[in-house]
Formats: sequence, C-alpha cells, structure tokens
Amino acid sequence: MGISEIIFFMIVYGGLFIYIFQTISSNNRVLFYLKSAILLLLYIFISSIFWFRYKGEELHINNHSGYEPISYTGEAILMIGFFSIYTVILLILSYLLKRKRHSYFLSIFSK
Repeated sequence: MGISEIIFFMIVYGGLFIYIFQTISSNNRVLFYLKSAILLLLYIFISSIFWFRYKGEELHINNHSGYEPISYTGEAILMIGFFSIYTVILLILSYLLKRKRHSYFLSIFSK
C-alpha cells in the first residue's frame, strides 16, 4: 500500500467511524448495541481485508517469481496492529467530541 492510499483510507474510515459513533443515542440501548455491532463488523471486515490482501500478494509472488518463498505475515500483523491503535484513537476522540457536544448543549439550555 502506498502512503497516499493509506492516508485516503484513514480519512474515509475515520469519517465513517466518527459519524456512526456520533449518531449513537445513549438513551436507546437497542440502537446503541446495533451501531456498536456495526462498528465492530466494520473493524473486522477491514482487518480481514488487510490480512487477505497481504496473504494474496505473498501467494502470488511465491507462485510466480521462482525465487525463495517470502512471507508477508509480519507486515500484515503490523498493519492490523496500527489499524487497531488508530481505531482506539478514533473511539476516544469520538467519545470526547460527543461528551463536549453534550456538555455544550447542556450549558446553553441550562441558562
């Protein structure tokens, strides 16, 4: 993956993640669990895309190059690890933004 692809992916994934997290209503538990499940499925789906992309490239190179077999398992695990850290940062940022927005609205309506 090139750096421009990674940056574009981070922007799209971050925007989608924050949007879905911001629309979670804390009053309705069913919607909260549904949207949390959607975010979890999104994370699992994208992590599996990373894994299968690296494994597919490894398989292609090993089948067609004629050189010694290579392994991209370390790179795939590293990418999924950084993706997990990025997801946790987005989760904390979304929580802080939602908390700040909620406290802002409370301060406006309490006057």
